[in-house]
Parts: sequence; structure tokens; C-alpha cells
Amino acid sequence: MKKALLVLGLFTTVIGSVSAATLTPQKGVSILYINGQAAPNKISENQINEGFNQVLVRFDKKFGNSGVYSSAPYVLNFDVTGEEVEIKAPKVRSYMEAEKTFEAVNPSWVVFQDDVTVKYQQDVIERKPGFAPFGGLESRLAEYNASKAVYFKDGVLLDKPAEAVVLTSVVDNTTAQTSGKAQKPVKLAETQNIEQLQAWYIKASKQERKEFRKWMIDQE
Repeated sequence: MKKALLVLGLFTTVIGSVSAATLTPQKGVSILYINGQAAPNKISENQINEGFNQVLVRFDKKFGNSGVYSSAPYVLNFDVTGEEVEIKAPKVRSYMEAEKTFEAVNPSWVVFQDDVTVKYQQDVIERKPGFAPFGGLESRLAEYNASKAVYFKDGVLLDKPAEAVVLTSVVDNTTAQTSGKAQKPVKLAETQNIEQLQAWYIKASKQERKEFRKWMIDQE
């Protein structure tokens, strides 16, 4: 009975889930894709869900007469357990400095969650030769994810390897002391259970979903 109630609680979370956090790009950051889908707002707020999230970002900034510098797109993976998430670009003061910074292997993006820095994983979508080096981003991102065994459907995570989960959060001591906010612990097992139920529910047929909902009601 306890197991049934646990499944019921988790499944209720799945089918009744709402956006748990607001994602805000700081100046110079463009949000291109969120969990495999084009971001509704590239330079303003978007809504993201609790748990594992993947954001494709790009640095775009105008430097006076030097023009606009646009970086390659970068994949950032991180876990969300709070309410406010911000992404800050590496600090650059000129076009040449931007070129140098984004030619580095891992530019220093900063991800804040409720004013506390958190760990993330990053990778770059490499340039292709030719006129449009970053053309077809949606298909290229899907290919990238497939190569990493990460799969999304309609913005919902279906599957990922264990190493794709960001296990812990890193607290920047200076920021934490300034904000005075405590970082929420990551409930990894619960998050994985919910994500697995999401995957099962999405893959299920209409009849299977109906039978499962009936089973949940019977457990009460």
C-alpha cells in the first residue's frame, strides 16, 4: 500500500507538473533552446521545470565600431531545485577579448539558482565549414543529444545516462553570505523517479494511460 501511495504521489506530480522556475538570461546571453525546443524568449524570461534541464546558449554583444560578436552555441546541463535561475556570460570588454575568451575550451559561464552559483556541464556545438557554420541548429542539437544518449520529447526528458545528472550544487561563499539564502538539497532519487514516470507515461498508449489512471484511483 505504501508503495502504491508513493507511485500515486509521484505520478500525480508528473501529470500535474508546472514550471518550477524562471530562467533569466543576463546581458549578452541568448537562450536558443530549452530541453530540445526553441526558447520562446531568447533574451528575456522563460519557464523551466524542476530537475534536469538542458539550455543551449550563445553570447551576443555589440562592441562599438567593432560590431556584434556572436559565439558558438554552448550546451549547459544543470539541475533545478529552486525558483529563480539566471545565466551570466563570461566577462569580456572588447571584441578581441570576446574572440579570445570563446576560443578557450570552457568559457566561464555562471549559473545562479536563487542567488547561489550551481554546478553545470558544458559543451560546444562545433562550427561547420561554409556560409552558415551553425545552420540547422535544431537537428544538430538532436544529433548531439543522441550521441550522448540524452533524449527529449516535446521538452520533456525521456532518458539520459547517469553521468548527465549534475549530482551536487556548488555554493559560492561570497554570494551565499551576501544573499543569506540556504541552498535546497537535491533530491536525486525522487527526481529520477519522476523523470522515469514521465518517460513511461509519454510512451504509453491512450488505453494504457487510462488503465494506469484507473489503477491509481483503486490504490486510494
